[in-house]
Amino acid sequence: MRFSKIALGVGLAAAAMFTAAQAATFTADYRHEYRGEYSENFDRICLIGAFENGIGFYVDSSFKSGSDRPGNPEYNEGQWGDFVTNATEMSLWWGYKIPGTGFTITPGIITESTGDTTGYKPYLRLQYNTDFGLWFAIRPRYDYWRYDGSDTKTRDDGTKYEIGKADQKNGRIDAWIGYSYGNFGINYNYTYMWALNDNMDGSTRVMYDNDDHNYEQNLSMNYRFGKWNPYIEFGDIAVAGTSDERQLRLRVGIQYTFD
Repeated sequence: MRFSKIALGVGLAAAAMFTAAQAATFTADYRHEYRGEYSENFDRICLIGAFENGIGFYVDSSFKSGSDRPGNPEYNEGQWGDFVTNATEMSLWWGYKIPGTGFTITPGIITESTGDTTGYKPYLRLQYNTDFGLWFAIRPRYDYWRYDGSDTKTRDDGTKYEIGKADQKNGRIDAWIGYSYGNFGINYNYTYMWALNDNMDGSTRVMYDNDDHNYEQNLSMNYRFGKWNPYIEFGDIAVAGTSDERQLRLRVGIQYTFD
């Protein structure tokens, strides 16, 4: 484990302790995700904290279980077998409401750790809320991935050797339009992302359709029942960087708020 992972966890805990004197709301979130192309399943458990001074955080852990993806040795027991850890994610942010404007500006950072990568994702989100339930938001983000592992290469004589994996840097912009009415909420999210560096050998790092950019679309709905908040999300995402195929990403989940 990299020292930076430990340092981030300590920093997040320190921030939570610093704001402990503030009034706080905590939410537990469970979500199941299904990706249609290879029948892949993911589950996420998340704890979200929000303080009255605008500071917030979340910590989540996700798992994957089963796939019909061909040639993948991690999945050899069918769609509901091979239950393994996927990633751990943490985030810290501070939201500032600009008085009398309806605007909220929120700087923050997300980190994500897998078995061989650590991702750092700083962002700045700007949101505008109207008086009649409609809201808009935009969030530029920079994604920087550090790799702990290595790639295996083959020389002309057939012998194999290992080289370190190149760090990856991506740009990303998320945009939302949403509407809230009473306990009901709906929003549409469009995401555009692009590679900011090539592979270590100088070749183009592909993200979708053999090109260096990608996009996603999501439509989400929720309806709150007291402390319970079930939700559903329909996503349009890429299948692979070397293909122009798209797939459905279906997410269903429920939140419970402690206050």
